[in-house]
Amino acid sequence: MTDSNKKREKLDSTEQVQLLFVRHENSIRAFVRSLQPSLSDADDVMQETFLTISRKAASFELGTNFMAWACSIARLKVLENFRQLKRVNVLSEAAIIALTEDAPSPDSIREREVALGNCLENVTPKIRDLLWRRYNRRQSSDEMAESTGMTSNAVRVALSKARVALRDCIHAQLKIAQ
Repeated sequence: MTDSNKKREKLDSTEQVQLLFVRHENSIRAFVRSLQPSLSDADDVMQETFLTISRKAASFELGTNFMAWACSIARLKVLENFRQLKRVNVLSEAAIIALTEDAPSPDSIREREVALGNCLENVTPKIRDLLWRRYNRRQSSDEMAESTGMTSNAVRVALSKARVALRDCIHAQLKIAQ
């Protein structure tokens, strides 16, 4: 094989792996966020994960479990980030390792995402709007209360009931014992 063919083959595998990353980015991000509570730190970890995955693309065997491979890289990047920051009041390295060992599989995360999507279809538009404001726009209860005409307490109660209903719906769809 000539050098140009090797470069083309490597480029093809890199592009294929990068496409897999893009396709599974939400699941990888959910995994990272479960270990890295800070949004900005999670974004940094995602960028480092993508760069590492791109650099190591040739070592990934297409057709094998991409999510397991990507999440193992993301796990190491979370640990690197933790070591670099050495923040107070964050999980210890041992706790992060323990959490990743018990972390749900990428397939199970995807199943939960699908179940959540199905359950959200059964939520009233008003509750869906509150959930969107809280989790997409990151609004506080006071901000939501001001923009919806509800009291802050009513917003908190509605969100709490919505989370319980969504949890129960997801468990029912996945047939998880409660």
